[in-house]
Amino acid sequence: MARRARRPVAALTVLALIPAVGLGAVAWWANGKVPEEVSAAPSDTTPVVQPAAMATPLLSIRRSPTVLAADRRHDLVAASMAPLADGIDATSCLVIDLDDQQVLGRNADLAVIPASNVKIVTAAVALDVLGAGTTFTTTVVGPAPVDGVIDGDVYLVGGGDPVLSEQWYTQPSSSRKRPPLHPTDVNALADALKNAGVTRITGKVLGDGSRYDTEAHPPGWSNDIQATADGVPVGALVINDSISQSGGIAKDPAASAAKTFAGLLGDRGVQVGGSGTGTAPGGQAVLASVQSAPLTDLLNEMLATSDNLSAEMLVKEIGVAVAQQGTRAAGLQAISDRLTQWGVPMAGVHLTDGSGLSRDNQLTCATLSAVLTRGTPSDPVGNGLAIAGQAGSTLADAFPQPGLTGALHGKTGTLTGVKSLSGYVMVGSDEIDFVLILNGASAADYQVTWDKLAAALLASAGGPTADSLAPVAS
Repeated sequence: MARRARRPVAALTVLALIPAVGLGAVAWWANGKVPEEVSAAPSDTTPVVQPAAMATPLLSIRRSPTVLAADRRHDLVAASMAPLADGIDATSCLVIDLDDQQVLGRNADLAVIPASNVKIVTAAVALDVLGAGTTFTTTVVGPAPVDGVIDGDVYLVGGGDPVLSEQWYTQPSSSRKRPPLHPTDVNALADALKNAGVTRITGKVLGDGSRYDTEAHPPGWSNDIQATADGVPVGALVINDSISQSGGIAKDPAASAAKTFAGLLGDRGVQVGGSGTGTAPGGQAVLASVQSAPLTDLLNEMLATSDNLSAEMLVKEIGVAVAQQGTRAAGLQAISDRLTQWGVPMAGVHLTDGSGLSRDNQLTCATLSAVLTRGTPSDPVGNGLAIAGQAGSTLADAFPQPGLTGALHGKTGTLTGVKSLSGYVMVGSDEIDFVLILNGASAADYQVTWDKLAAALLASAGGPTADSLAPVAS
Protein backbone atom coordinates (compact mmCIF):
# COMPACT_ATOMS: atom_id res chain seq x y z
CA MET A 1 0.00 0.00 0.00
CA ALA A 2 1.26 3.50 -0.80
CA ARG A 3 2.58 5.52 2.11
CA ARG A 4 1.91 9.21 2.39
CA ALA A 5 4.80 11.72 2.16
CA ARG A 6 6.33 12.15 5.57
CA ARG A 7 8.47 15.31 5.54
CA PRO A 8 6.38 18.16 4.08
CA VAL A 9 8.71 21.08 5.07
CA ALA A 10 10.28 21.60 1.64
CA ALA A 11 6.92 21.48 -0.12
CA LEU A 12 5.40 23.93 2.36
CA THR A 13 8.31 26.34 1.87
CA VAL A 14 7.71 26.45 -1.88
CA LEU A 15 3.99 26.91 -1.37
CA ALA A 16 4.61 29.77 1.06
CA LEU A 17 6.80 31.64 -1.47
CA ILE A 18 4.20 31.53 -4.25
CA PRO A 19 1.91 34.23 -2.75
CA ALA A 20 4.93 36.52 -2.11
CA VAL A 21 6.11 36.29 -5.70
CA GLY A 22 2.57 36.90 -6.92
CA LEU A 23 2.13 40.01 -4.76
CA GLY A 24 5.43 41.44 -6.02
CA ALA A 25 4.30 41.02 -9.61
CA VAL A 26 0.98 42.72 -8.92
CA ALA A 27 2.75 45.68 -7.27
CA TRP A 28 5.11 46.09 -10.26
CA TRP A 29 2.20 46.09 -12.69
CA ALA A 30 0.14 48.51 -10.60
CA ASN A 31 3.01 51.05 -10.45
CA GLY A 32 2.53 51.95 -14.08
CA LYS A 33 -1.24 51.86 -14.05
CA VAL A 34 -2.27 54.38 -11.36
CA PRO A 35 -4.29 57.28 -12.95
CA GLU A 36 -3.10 60.86 -12.44
CA GLU A 37 -6.28 61.86 -10.62
CA VAL A 38 -8.30 59.59 -8.42
CA SER A 39 -11.58 60.65 -6.84
CA ALA A 40 -11.56 60.18 -3.10
CA ALA A 41 -13.91 57.48 -1.86
CA PRO A 42 -16.57 58.44 0.68
CA SER A 43 -15.16 58.47 4.18
CA ASP A 44 -15.98 55.42 6.32
CA THR A 45 -15.47 56.09 10.00
CA THR A 46 -16.00 52.46 11.07
CA PRO A 47 -12.77 51.36 12.74
CA VAL A 48 -11.07 48.35 11.17
CA VAL A 49 -9.92 45.73 13.63
CA GLN A 50 -6.74 44.10 12.40
CA PRO A 51 -6.15 40.45 13.28
CA ALA A 52 -3.54 39.79 15.86
CA ALA A 53 -0.09 39.32 14.49
CA MET A 54 1.06 35.73 14.48
CA ALA A 55 4.12 34.88 16.49
CA THR A 56 4.67 31.83 14.28
CA PRO A 57 6.94 32.69 11.31
CA LEU A 58 5.33 32.62 7.86
CA LEU A 59 7.46 29.70 6.68
CA SER A 60 7.11 27.66 9.87
CA ILE A 61 5.83 24.09 9.54
CA ARG A 62 3.34 25.02 12.26
CA ARG A 63 1.43 26.91 9.57
CA SER A 64 0.19 23.40 8.48
CA PRO A 65 -0.66 21.85 11.85
CA THR A 66 -2.86 19.06 10.46
CA VAL A 67 -0.05 17.71 8.29
CA LEU A 68 2.46 18.10 11.10
CA ALA A 69 0.24 16.36 13.66
CA ALA A 70 -0.41 13.44 11.32
CA ASP A 71 3.29 13.14 10.60
CA ARG A 72 4.21 13.07 14.28
CA ARG A 73 1.48 10.54 15.11
CA HIS A 74 2.77 8.37 12.27
CA ASP A 75 6.25 8.46 13.81
CA LEU A 76 4.86 7.75 17.28
CA VAL A 77 2.93 4.68 16.09
CA ALA A 78 5.91 3.41 14.11
CA ALA A 79 8.23 3.78 17.12
CA SER A 80 5.70 2.15 19.47
CA MET A 81 5.26 -0.83 17.13
CA ALA A 82 9.00 -1.41 16.59
CA PRO A 83 9.43 -3.93 19.47
CA LEU A 84 6.45 -5.89 18.16
CA ALA A 85 7.79 -5.89 14.60
CA ASP A 86 11.25 -6.99 15.75
CA GLY A 87 9.73 -10.19 17.13
CA ILE A 88 8.09 -11.26 13.86
CA ASP A 89 10.09 -14.15 12.38
CA ALA A 90 10.33 -15.30 8.77
CA THR A 91 7.25 -17.57 9.06
CA SER A 92 4.83 -14.83 10.17
CA CYS A 93 3.60 -11.41 9.06
CA LEU A 94 2.46 -8.07 10.44
CA VAL A 95 0.89 -4.90 9.00
CA ILE A 96 -0.03 -1.78 10.98
CA ASP A 97 -2.06 1.02 9.39
CA LEU A 98 -2.84 4.45 10.80
CA ASP A 99 -5.91 6.12 9.33
CA ASP A 100 -5.73 3.75 6.34
CA GLN A 101 -2.04 4.47 5.61
CA GLN A 102 0.55 1.77 6.23
CA VAL A 103 2.92 2.65 9.06
CA LEU A 104 4.80 -0.60 9.38
CA GLY A 105 4.96 -4.00 7.74
CA ARG A 106 6.89 -7.22 8.24
CA ASN A 107 6.66 -9.94 5.57
CA ALA A 108 3.43 -8.27 4.40
CA ASP A 109 3.38 -10.24 1.12
CA LEU A 110 4.26 -13.61 2.67
CA ALA A 111 1.58 -16.27 2.09
CA VAL A 112 0.67 -17.77 5.49
CA ILE A 113 -2.04 -19.95 7.01
CA PRO A 114 -4.58 -17.42 8.37
CA ALA A 115 -6.89 -19.74 10.37
CA SER A 116 -10.19 -18.01 11.25
CA ASN A 117 -9.03 -14.60 10.04
CA VAL A 118 -10.43 -15.81 6.69
CA LYS A 119 -13.84 -14.99 8.17
CA ILE A 120 -13.07 -11.26 7.83
CA VAL A 121 -12.84 -11.75 4.07
CA THR A 122 -15.99 -13.87 3.99
CA ALA A 123 -17.88 -11.27 6.01
CA ALA A 124 -16.75 -8.31 3.90
CA VAL A 125 -17.75 -9.96 0.62
CA ALA A 126 -21.04 -11.30 2.03
CA LEU A 127 -21.96 -7.79 3.15
CA ASP A 128 -21.17 -6.37 -0.28
CA VAL A 129 -22.89 -9.12 -2.28
CA LEU A 130 -25.93 -9.87 -0.13
CA GLY A 131 -26.61 -6.54 1.59
CA ALA A 132 -26.84 -5.64 5.27
CA GLY A 133 -30.59 -6.21 5.57
CA THR A 134 -30.70 -9.69 4.04
CA THR A 135 -32.56 -12.30 6.09
CA PHE A 136 -32.85 -16.07 5.66
CA THR A 137 -36.28 -17.71 5.64
CA THR A 138 -37.14 -21.27 6.64
CA THR A 139 -40.56 -22.45 5.45
CA VAL A 140 -42.96 -25.34 5.91
CA VAL A 141 -44.83 -26.22 2.72
CA GLY A 142 -47.35 -28.90 1.87
CA PRO A 143 -51.04 -29.56 1.21
CA ALA A 144 -53.46 -27.19 2.89
CA PRO A 145 -55.01 -28.73 6.02
CA VAL A 146 -58.63 -29.88 5.92
CA ASP A 147 -60.39 -30.15 9.28
CA GLY A 148 -56.98 -30.07 10.97
CA VAL A 149 -55.52 -32.87 8.82
CA ILE A 150 -52.72 -32.43 6.27
CA ASP A 151 -53.08 -35.30 3.82
CA GLY A 152 -49.56 -36.10 2.63
CA ASP A 153 -46.01 -35.02 3.35
CA VAL A 154 -44.89 -31.59 4.52
CA TYR A 155 -41.50 -30.17 3.66
CA LEU A 156 -39.25 -28.20 5.95
CA VAL A 157 -37.38 -26.06 3.40
CA GLY A 158 -34.01 -24.60 4.37
CA GLY A 159 -33.21 -21.06 3.35
CA GLY A 160 -29.61 -20.88 4.58
CA ASP A 161 -30.27 -19.80 8.18
CA PRO A 162 -27.17 -20.80 10.20
CA VAL A 163 -28.69 -20.14 13.65
CA LEU A 164 -32.03 -21.96 13.51
CA SER A 165 -32.21 -23.34 17.04
CA GLU A 166 -34.26 -24.84 19.79
CA GLN A 167 -34.31 -22.92 23.04
CA TRP A 168 -32.05 -25.38 24.90
CA TYR A 169 -29.34 -24.84 22.30
CA THR A 170 -29.14 -21.13 23.02
CA GLN A 171 -27.77 -21.83 26.51
CA PRO A 172 -24.08 -22.49 27.33
CA SER A 173 -23.28 -26.19 27.55
CA SER A 174 -20.45 -28.65 27.27
CA SER A 175 -21.21 -29.10 23.57
CA ARG A 176 -20.97 -25.39 22.76
CA LYS A 177 -19.15 -22.90 24.96
CA ARG A 178 -20.37 -19.97 22.83
CA PRO A 179 -24.07 -20.47 22.01
CA PRO A 180 -25.80 -18.44 19.28
CA LEU A 181 -25.94 -14.69 19.91
CA HIS A 182 -28.83 -14.07 17.48
CA PRO A 183 -30.77 -17.37 17.24
CA THR A 184 -33.84 -17.98 15.11
CA ASP A 185 -36.43 -19.83 17.19
CA VAL A 186 -37.52 -22.96 15.32
CA ASN A 187 -40.34 -23.39 17.85
CA ALA A 188 -42.15 -20.57 16.04
CA LEU A 189 -42.68 -22.87 13.05
CA ALA A 190 -44.19 -25.65 15.14
CA ASP A 191 -46.34 -23.13 17.02
CA ALA A 192 -47.64 -21.72 13.73
CA LEU A 193 -48.91 -25.12 12.56
CA LYS A 194 -50.45 -25.86 15.94
CA ASN A 195 -52.15 -22.43 16.03
CA ALA A 196 -53.51 -23.04 12.52
CA GLY A 197 -55.45 -25.98 13.94
CA VAL A 198 -53.30 -28.78 12.50
CA THR A 199 -53.74 -31.96 14.49
CA ARG A 200 -52.35 -34.61 12.14
CA ILE A 201 -49.99 -35.03 9.19
CA THR A 202 -50.69 -38.28 7.41
CA GLY A 203 -47.31 -38.27 5.70
CA LYS A 204 -43.82 -37.39 6.89
CA VAL A 205 -41.86 -34.25 7.67
CA LEU A 206 -39.21 -34.14 4.94
CA GLY A 207 -36.16 -31.92 5.25
CA ASP A 208 -35.30 -30.02 2.06
CA GLY A 209 -31.74 -28.69 1.93
CA SER A 210 -31.64 -28.40 -1.87
CA ARG A 211 -30.78 -24.68 -1.86
CA TYR A 212 -27.15 -25.76 -1.47
CA ASP A 213 -25.26 -28.79 -2.77
CA THR A 214 -24.63 -31.90 -0.69
CA GLU A 215 -20.95 -31.28 0.16
CA ALA A 216 -21.00 -31.46 3.95
CA HIS A 217 -17.33 -30.61 4.63
CA PRO A 218 -14.68 -28.76 2.63
CA PRO A 219 -11.93 -31.19 1.57
CA GLY A 220 -9.29 -29.54 3.77
CA TRP A 221 -11.09 -30.33 7.03
CA SER A 222 -9.42 -33.13 8.95
CA ASN A 223 -11.37 -36.02 10.46
CA ASP A 224 -10.50 -34.66 13.90
CA ILE A 225 -12.18 -31.34 13.08
CA GLN A 226 -15.24 -33.05 11.61
CA ALA A 227 -15.70 -34.98 14.84
CA THR A 228 -16.10 -31.78 16.89
CA ALA A 229 -18.66 -29.00 17.18
CA ASP A 230 -16.23 -26.78 15.24
CA GLY A 231 -16.62 -28.89 12.10
CA VAL A 232 -20.33 -29.71 11.89
CA PRO A 233 -21.69 -30.59 8.41
CA VAL A 234 -22.76 -27.77 6.10
CA GLY A 235 -26.20 -27.56 4.53
CA ALA A 236 -29.01 -25.15 3.69
CA LEU A 237 -31.25 -26.64 6.41
CA VAL A 238 -29.65 -26.99 9.83
CA ILE A 239 -31.18 -26.96 13.33
CA ASN A 240 -28.98 -26.74 16.42
CA ASP A 241 -25.87 -27.12 14.21
CA SER A 242 -27.01 -30.75 13.82
CA ILE A 243 -25.96 -31.33 17.45
CA SER A 244 -28.19 -33.35 19.79
CA GLN A 245 -28.72 -32.67 23.47
CA SER A 246 -26.38 -35.56 24.24
CA GLY A 247 -23.64 -33.90 22.16
CA GLY A 248 -23.81 -36.18 19.13
CA ILE A 249 -23.33 -34.70 15.64
CA ALA A 250 -25.64 -35.87 12.84
CA LYS A 251 -24.07 -36.52 9.44
CA ASP A 252 -27.08 -35.36 7.40
CA PRO A 253 -28.22 -31.85 8.45
CA ALA A 254 -31.53 -31.96 6.57
CA ALA A 255 -32.52 -35.36 7.98
CA SER A 256 -31.57 -34.25 11.49
CA ALA A 257 -33.57 -31.04 11.12
CA ALA A 258 -36.66 -32.89 9.89
CA LYS A 259 -36.48 -35.31 12.80
CA THR A 260 -36.13 -32.44 15.27
CA PHE A 261 -39.08 -30.59 13.76
CA ALA A 262 -41.25 -33.70 13.77
CA GLY A 263 -40.47 -34.04 17.47
CA LEU A 264 -41.48 -30.43 18.13
CA LEU A 265 -44.81 -31.07 16.42
CA GLY A 266 -45.30 -34.22 18.47
CA ASP A 267 -44.64 -32.24 21.66
CA ARG A 268 -47.57 -30.02 20.63
CA GLY A 269 -49.93 -32.93 20.06
CA VAL A 270 -49.64 -32.97 16.28
CA GLN A 271 -49.44 -36.54 14.95
CA VAL A 272 -46.74 -37.07 12.32
CA GLY A 273 -46.04 -40.13 10.17
CA GLY A 274 -42.26 -39.95 10.55
CA SER A 275 -39.43 -37.90 9.05
CA GLY A 276 -36.88 -38.01 6.24
CA THR A 277 -35.48 -35.89 3.41
CA GLY A 278 -36.81 -34.76 0.05
CA THR A 279 -37.10 -31.84 -2.31
CA ALA A 280 -40.37 -29.95 -2.17
CA PRO A 281 -42.34 -29.99 -5.43
CA GLY A 282 -43.55 -26.71 -6.88
CA GLY A 283 -46.97 -25.32 -6.15
CA GLN A 284 -47.05 -26.26 -2.46
CA ALA A 285 -48.85 -23.99 -0.02
CA VAL A 286 -46.70 -22.16 2.54
CA LEU A 287 -47.97 -23.36 5.91
CA ALA A 288 -45.51 -21.52 8.14
CA SER A 289 -42.29 -19.53 7.91
CA VAL A 290 -39.70 -17.94 10.16
CA GLN A 291 -37.04 -15.33 9.35
CA SER A 292 -33.56 -14.95 10.71
CA ALA A 293 -32.10 -11.75 12.10
CA PRO A 294 -30.58 -9.48 9.40
CA LEU A 295 -27.17 -10.20 7.94
CA THR A 296 -25.55 -7.55 10.14
CA ASP A 297 -26.42 -9.65 13.20
CA LEU A 298 -25.34 -12.88 11.56
CA LEU A 299 -21.96 -11.35 10.70
CA ASN A 300 -21.58 -10.55 14.38
CA GLU A 301 -22.53 -14.17 15.09
CA MET A 302 -19.86 -15.46 12.74
CA LEU A 303 -17.09 -13.04 13.75
CA ALA A 304 -17.56 -12.61 17.50
CA THR A 305 -18.07 -16.31 18.27
CA SER A 306 -15.98 -17.55 15.30
CA ASP A 307 -18.89 -19.66 14.05
CA ASN A 308 -17.59 -21.89 11.27
CA LEU A 309 -20.98 -23.11 10.03
CA SER A 310 -22.17 -19.54 9.47
CA ALA A 311 -19.07 -18.83 7.39
CA GLU A 312 -19.46 -21.90 5.19
CA MET A 313 -23.18 -21.31 4.66
CA LEU A 314 -22.49 -17.69 3.68
CA VAL A 315 -19.94 -18.86 1.10
CA LYS A 316 -22.60 -21.01 -0.54
CA GLU A 317 -25.17 -18.21 -0.29
CA ILE A 318 -22.74 -15.90 -2.08
CA GLY A 319 -22.58 -18.58 -4.79
CA VAL A 320 -26.38 -18.55 -5.05
CA ALA A 321 -26.48 -14.76 -5.31
CA VAL A 322 -23.69 -14.40 -7.89
CA ALA A 323 -23.81 -17.63 -9.92
CA GLN A 324 -27.14 -19.22 -8.94
CA GLN A 325 -25.12 -22.15 -7.57
CA GLY A 326 -25.16 -23.00 -3.88
CA THR A 327 -21.68 -24.49 -3.92
CA ARG A 328 -18.43 -23.78 -2.13
CA ALA A 329 -16.61 -23.48 -5.46
CA ALA A 330 -19.03 -20.87 -6.82
CA GLY A 331 -18.93 -18.89 -3.60
CA LEU A 332 -15.14 -18.88 -3.35
CA GLN A 333 -14.81 -17.82 -6.98
CA ALA A 334 -17.20 -14.93 -6.32
CA ILE A 335 -15.15 -13.94 -3.27
CA SER A 336 -11.92 -13.96 -5.27
CA ASP A 337 -13.52 -11.93 -8.06
CA ARG A 338 -14.87 -9.35 -5.63
CA LEU A 339 -11.49 -8.94 -3.90
CA THR A 340 -9.84 -8.41 -7.28
CA GLN A 341 -12.50 -5.87 -8.21
CA TRP A 342 -11.72 -3.97 -4.98
CA GLY A 343 -8.03 -3.82 -5.89
CA VAL A 344 -6.98 -6.07 -3.01
CA PRO A 345 -3.53 -7.66 -3.57
CA MET A 346 -4.14 -11.30 -4.48
CA ALA A 347 -0.60 -12.65 -5.00
CA GLY A 348 -0.19 -15.75 -2.86
CA VAL A 349 -3.89 -15.94 -1.93
CA HIS A 350 -5.55 -19.37 -2.09
CA LEU A 351 -8.85 -19.94 -0.27
CA THR A 352 -10.40 -23.39 0.08
CA ASP A 353 -13.13 -22.55 2.61
CA GLY A 354 -14.82 -19.54 4.18
CA SER A 355 -14.12 -20.31 7.83
CA GLY A 356 -10.36 -20.85 7.91
CA LEU A 357 -10.53 -24.38 9.32
CA SER A 358 -8.55 -25.78 6.42
CA ARG A 359 -4.77 -25.60 6.56
CA ASP A 360 -4.82 -25.34 2.76
CA ASN A 361 -5.90 -21.69 2.98
CA GLN A 362 -3.18 -19.16 2.13
CA LEU A 363 -3.48 -15.43 2.73
CA THR A 364 -1.12 -12.48 3.13
CA CYS A 365 -1.16 -9.74 5.73
CA ALA A 366 -1.27 -7.24 2.85
CA THR A 367 -4.48 -8.82 1.55
CA LEU A 368 -6.20 -8.77 4.91
CA SER A 369 -5.00 -5.23 5.61
CA ALA A 370 -6.51 -4.03 2.33
CA VAL A 371 -9.87 -5.56 3.28
CA LEU A 372 -9.77 -3.91 6.71
CA THR A 373 -8.77 -0.48 5.42
CA ARG A 374 -11.61 -0.63 2.92
CA GLY A 375 -13.98 -0.87 5.89
CA THR A 376 -14.25 0.90 9.24
CA PRO A 377 -14.56 -0.10 12.90
CA SER A 378 -18.20 1.02 12.86
CA ASP A 379 -19.43 -0.74 9.72
CA PRO A 380 -21.22 -4.12 10.02
CA VAL A 381 -17.95 -6.06 9.70
CA GLY A 382 -15.89 -3.90 12.07
CA ASN A 383 -18.74 -3.63 14.55
CA GLY A 384 -19.39 -7.36 14.26
CA LEU A 385 -15.90 -8.36 15.38
CA ALA A 386 -15.26 -9.63 18.87
CA ILE A 387 -14.65 -6.81 21.35
CA ALA A 388 -12.02 -7.07 24.06
CA GLY A 389 -13.79 -7.98 27.31
CA GLN A 390 -17.11 -8.78 25.58
CA ALA A 391 -18.85 -11.73 27.24
CA GLY A 392 -19.54 -14.62 24.91
CA SER A 393 -16.95 -13.55 22.33
CA THR A 394 -13.54 -14.96 21.50
CA LEU A 395 -11.94 -11.90 23.18
CA ALA A 396 -13.92 -12.16 26.42
CA ASP A 397 -10.77 -12.66 28.50
CA ALA A 398 -8.28 -10.86 26.27
CA PHE A 399 -6.76 -7.36 26.45
CA PRO A 400 -7.95 -6.37 29.92
CA GLN A 401 -5.81 -3.21 29.88
CA PRO A 402 -7.69 0.09 30.31
CA GLY A 403 -7.82 1.71 26.92
CA LEU A 404 -8.17 -1.61 25.10
CA THR A 405 -11.08 -3.30 26.89
CA GLY A 406 -14.21 -2.30 25.02
CA ALA A 407 -12.15 -0.49 22.38
CA LEU A 408 -10.24 -3.20 20.52
CA HIS A 409 -12.31 -4.98 17.85
CA GLY A 410 -10.64 -8.12 16.55
CA LYS A 411 -10.92 -11.54 14.95
CA THR A 412 -8.90 -14.34 16.43
CA GLY A 413 -7.72 -17.48 14.65
CA THR A 414 -6.29 -20.70 16.01
CA LEU A 415 -4.99 -23.90 14.45
CA THR A 416 -2.09 -26.07 15.52
CA GLY A 417 0.98 -23.91 14.90
CA VAL A 418 -1.15 -20.91 13.85
CA LYS A 419 -2.38 -17.91 15.83
CA SER A 420 -3.86 -14.83 14.20
CA LEU A 421 -5.45 -11.58 15.31
CA SER A 422 -6.64 -8.77 13.09
CA GLY A 423 -8.93 -5.81 13.54
CA TYR A 424 -9.27 -2.22 14.64
CA VAL A 425 -8.69 0.00 17.64
CA MET A 426 -9.38 3.70 18.02
CA VAL A 427 -6.54 5.63 19.67
CA GLY A 428 -8.01 9.05 20.37
CA SER A 429 -9.43 10.17 17.03
CA ASP A 430 -7.07 7.91 15.09
CA GLU A 431 -7.92 4.52 13.65
CA ILE A 432 -5.24 1.84 13.88
CA ASP A 433 -5.79 -1.30 11.80
CA PHE A 434 -3.66 -4.32 12.66
CA VAL A 435 -3.04 -7.68 11.01
CA LEU A 436 -0.92 -10.17 12.93
CA ILE A 437 -0.62 -13.76 11.68
CA LEU A 438 1.80 -16.08 13.45
CA ASN A 439 2.83 -19.37 11.87
CA GLY A 440 5.39 -21.88 13.07
CA ALA A 441 7.30 -21.60 16.32
CA SER A 442 6.17 -18.03 17.02
CA ALA A 443 2.55 -19.15 17.26
CA ALA A 444 3.34 -21.34 20.27
CA ASP A 445 4.24 -18.26 22.30
CA TYR A 446 1.53 -16.01 20.90
CA GLN A 447 0.62 -14.43 24.25
CA VAL A 448 4.01 -12.72 24.41
CA THR A 449 3.33 -11.23 20.98
CA TRP A 450 -0.19 -10.19 21.93
CA ASP A 451 1.22 -8.47 25.02
CA LYS A 452 3.66 -6.58 22.79
CA LEU A 453 0.75 -5.54 20.57
CA ALA A 454 -1.19 -4.30 23.59
CA ALA A 455 1.79 -2.31 24.85
CA ALA A 456 2.39 -0.82 21.42
CA LEU A 457 -1.24 0.22 21.01
CA LEU A 458 -1.29 1.90 24.41
CA ALA A 459 2.04 3.63 23.72
CA SER A 460 0.58 4.97 20.47
CA ALA A 461 -1.85 7.17 22.39
CA GLY A 462 -1.00 10.75 23.26
CA GLY A 463 0.24 12.04 19.93
CA PRO A 464 -0.15 15.77 19.19
CA THR A 465 -3.38 17.16 17.79
CA ALA A 466 -3.64 19.74 15.03
CA ASP A 467 -4.99 22.29 17.53
CA SER A 468 -1.94 21.91 19.77
CA LEU A 469 0.36 22.61 16.82
CA ALA A 470 -1.59 25.49 15.28
CA PRO A 471 0.06 28.94 14.83
CA VAL A 472 0.02 31.08 17.96
CA ALA A 473 -0.76 34.79 18.25
CA SER A 474 1.91 37.17 19.57
